[in-house]
Amino acid sequence: MSAQKQVPVLAVEASKLANILNRSVQHGTYEKFSIRVKNNCITTQKVALLPAYFDTINFDTSRGAVGSLGSVEELNKNGFTVAATAFDGSKTITGGGGGTTDATIDFQSGNPSASINSFFKYIRTNPRQLKSMLIVSNNQDAFSSSIELTKANPMGNGKLVPIDINQFFSPDQYQPDRVIIDFADYPLEICDDLMMAVNIPAGATLEFSFRF
Repeated sequence: MSAQKQVPVLAVEASKLANILNRSVQHGTYEKFSIRVKNNCITTQKVALLPAYFDTINFDTSRGAVGSLGSVEELNKNGFTVAATAFDGSKTITGGGGGTTDATIDFQSGNPSASINSFFKYIRTNPRQLKSMLIVSNNQDAFSSSIELTKANPMGNGKLVPIDINQFFSPDQYQPDRVIIDFADYPLEICDDLMMAVNIPAGATLEFSFRF
């Protein structure tokens, strides 16, 4: 009788881990990422939650080497007018506090173990279908705005598609500080060529939770 083939313990444990992770994905565990935005300026500012990807290699020496993913400079040069992009940290807005006083737009990951940059790097090679997005704010004026979506394309950017946030808000809802936008029937692909911009009212803090 031939000896029974032995399966390495490491392989068995790896298989168990894979099954656990698959079940976690199916039940929604680990399947969300949040970005918090605080506008410290005295005026509404448009920010890019998802800045899309632009190749910053440029042969025009007058522009210089920007060299960063979806930077404000590159976005503006490509027709997307935003004040800041959702990278970790703060963006100083000249005169944002009024007159000669500067102010900041602050971004923070809502996931303590993952940075915003790590999320951007992940979706660059792993596009995901968005099922819903939870928006929580300390300022209900934020729900009167719209989310702007478009696809970046080196041969010509796609059509701008607005999503009216207010249509998902009900004055009778139990928690008036939040809105859930449902993409279950029309899933939106979160990927590195998607441009998602939104206006942040003066002094407002918003948290956007992407649910996959």
